[in-house]
Amino acid sequence: MNIVPNTTAQAGGADRVPGPERCPTSLEIAAILRHRYGLPVQLIAGRPMVTTGSILGAIVMPPELGRKVLATLDRTHPAPVIVEPEECSWTFLVTPPIPARPVELAVRRCLAGHQVTVVPGGRHIMLPTTAATPGWQWAGEPAPGALRMPPRAAVITAVHQVTTRQAVTR
Repeated sequence: MNIVPNTTAQAGGADRVPGPERCPTSLEIAAILRHRYGLPVQLIAGRPMVTTGSILGAIVMPPELGRKVLATLDRTHPAPVIVEPEECSWTFLVTPPIPARPVELAVRRCLAGHQVTVVPGGRHIMLPTTAATPGWQWAGEPAPGALRMPPRAAVITAVHQVTTRQAVTR
């Protein structure tokens, strides 16, 4: 995601030529993320973040598993996915169930066995701010317009499909 174009206006005209970039402020980045993707962005400690709850949920997993889950979901659901610096983990933004309900204990245990965590409500998720590395990046960039996320159940099902296939092929 390139938030600021690499151009500057020449004196006296509308001609645009390559020039130095101006770093956008945190407020500008938050506004762009809200407008472009429909994300419910808040500035917390000067960083654009979303908070898990009734509008948005998150599921965190290791990168290798995340790639496979994203490939599985690509066929059925758009999936905004955030990669933490140095690819420590992938965070899938998901639509929580309505009415809200916790993930069953047996399912949470199974997910935990694959280092997958369903993020509880009230937690802050840092958002990517540029395409530059190092930093938070989009592995699955949200589509422009109204925010579309896979249901939490669809991501959990994809994790089960991928991990079951891995167990069968071993």
